[in-house]
Amino acid sequence: MEEHKSEIADWDLGAGIYFDFYILRSSLKEGDIMSEADPLGKKNDECRSFFTRLSESLLIWGSRLPADARLTYAKMSEELCNLLMSIPGLSSTAMVRMSCFDTMLIAPTPEDMRSSHLQSAVSDFTYFLSEIST
Repeated sequence: MEEHKSEIADWDLGAGIYFDFYILRSSLKEGDIMSEADPLGKKNDECRSFFTRLSESLLIWGSRLPADARLTYAKMSEELCNLLMSIPGLSSTAMVRMSCFDTMLIAPTPEDMRSSHLQSAVSDFTYFLSEIST
């Protein structure tokens, strides 16, 4: 990595994004999330913070950010969204689950992924409404 340091204008910020991604990804994959009181809410907040950071980085860099870095950011976001969706939300409220969809919609992902998340949110909300009415 040291030999590529000159390619990143702000090494601490650039490397920090990758380190934070790997830490967040491993925490989402951990099996001990069942022992937490509200695993979905906590992980949702962590993902929201990370996605906000990615979006801010994209805004700062603008068109100077290489296409492969943009693709990497999108792949990171996509993987974290999929992991967030896989967390069981048994103890979570419907509002927390809807907040997860809101978090996924702010992730810097391609439009087709956002569309897919939006369709899932509508489906989940419809299911929630049908459960309330019964």
